[in-house]
Amino acid sequence: MTDLQQRVEQLLASHEPTTTGPADFLGAQFDAGLAWVHFPEGRGGLSLARGRQLEVDALLEAARAPRPDVARNSIGLGMAAPTLLAYGSEELQQRHLRSLFACTEIWCQLFSEPGAGSDLAAVATRAVPDGDEWVIDGQKVWTSGAHGADFAILLARTDTSVPKHAGMTYFVVDMTDPGIEVRPLRQITGEAEFNEVFLAGVRVHDGNRVGAVGQGWTVATTTLNNERVAIGAGTHPAQAGQGRPARPRHARPAPQRPRAAGGPPRELTERA
Repeated sequence: MTDLQQRVEQLLASHEPTTTGPADFLGAQFDAGLAWVHFPEGRGGLSLARGRQLEVDALLEAARAPRPDVARNSIGLGMAAPTLLAYGSEELQQRHLRSLFACTEIWCQLFSEPGAGSDLAAVATRAVPDGDEWVIDGQKVWTSGAHGADFAILLARTDTSVPKHAGMTYFVVDMTDPGIEVRPLRQITGEAEFNEVFLAGVRVHDGNRVGAVGQGWTVATTTLNNERVAIGAGTHPAQAGQGRPARPRHARPAPQRPRAAGGPPRELTERA
């Protein structure tokens, strides 16, 4: 039995998989370093090869253990998590990675804007410094899951005096903060899977900045590359951060959405 198999056995012995609640089990999985084995120790991993996650997921699936709800939290699991690992502060990683994996935090993506089209670098949402906070004003669109999200990854313009790719900064935003309004976009089917999000005087502490000021384009590229890795492998975006785990038990399939007229191309469309 390998060390990794022993760790899984210990997890299953201490948290009976069919009777332990999903959040408790997934939190324990994270603590055991079995969430994303290629992540560092203390961040849900063991600094192992990415492919070894397949061993973990196969054993957990065989034991009928709770799995992350990728249908609800694909943005968090597949895009926010690896971005926070790459560019987030230690405080942000400690604050969010465990809760994100346990799906007690649901995330959405605030990138696309009405006037930016497919040009992500043309975002007009502004973030203006005010002491140790940033004041954010603007509008995002085509945001799926915003009505049920706890947190968002957001790209905003912080400097208009430099070329557009150099003047953006990346933030984590609490979706319950004052000044955030989510409005559903009703589709021809009658469903409202996308949303508009309006931000008016939203105050975000500088500790929620991801990467350096002006580094937003680089950080956002990392986010989108993680999504593309999953799509290219024929897997769900949530799996970009953790290899190719088994399909979550009892989770509804990710909805197939038609591209809305005038909407962004696939790689810039936020998914639930």
